[in-house]
Amino acid sequence: MGGYIRVSKGAMVYPTGDGVEAPAARDQVVKVIEIFDVDVKSDNFYLLLPDDMRLRYFEASGGKRPIDQDILEFTDRLTRGDYRAVMWSGKWALIADIQPAEAPANAKTTRKAEKPAKPGKKPLTKQQQMAIGSVWRFVQDAELRYKVRNPAYAAKRDELDRGLHELSHHARNQVLDAKLSELGIMDHIDEPWGPVTAGETFSIRGKLTSGFAGGVDVPMLFRGEKFTLPYSSLEPFVELVVERQGNR
Repeated sequence: MGGYIRVSKGAMVYPTGDGVEAPAARDQVVKVIEIFDVDVKSDNFYLLLPDDMRLRYFEASGGKRPIDQDILEFTDRLTRGDYRAVMWSGKWALIADIQPAEAPANAKTTRKAEKPAKPGKKPLTKQQQMAIGSVWRFVQDAELRYKVRNPAYAAKRDELDRGLHELSHHARNQVLDAKLSELGIMDHIDEPWGPVTAGETFSIRGKLTSGFAGGVDVPMLFRGEKFTLPYSSLEPFVELVVERQGNR
């Protein structure tokens, strides 16, 4: 905690907001702001999985059936047995893909230069305030909606993919995305979730990867029972009641 790390070239880096992974283009020295567990009991575990495993994992982790063995084996190989990650500037990488590093020579100078800007620091957005443990209130009656995976999308993608094996992985994905977009087949379907009443409260229990909701953050909520909705479904209708415990 609080130290500097080097993210090796080729390590997979995961933005915490949109959940789309990308390799580090070069060695990066960054300052750690958090270390957290990435295991089958963590919402962050979901980010590590390939698309074909994510739905199976989500269904198992939210129910009573066990996580499929191939998913556990994949993650054990990926993490090299160490289910922890480090986070910095809204991104994170597995412990297995980082090394200790000396602080950059200009680190102290940079911090001093930034101090005068603190009074003018931008206030947290509503989405940033929607931290685990915070309590929220619906400010008006509303009919909420959410997104679910479109089974036709996966089937059509597999069908088209069979004819593109000569292309590289990146090029194949670009072609598939273009063809599916041209056909008007979306990866998620908009569905009604149900009504809420002004004054109802709920707490944030966790967060899932945005892959579940078509590219947006998904708070895991608790309102008598656990449920999930994309942030965009909630934002117009909620206000913060209590910040998460431990916030200043």
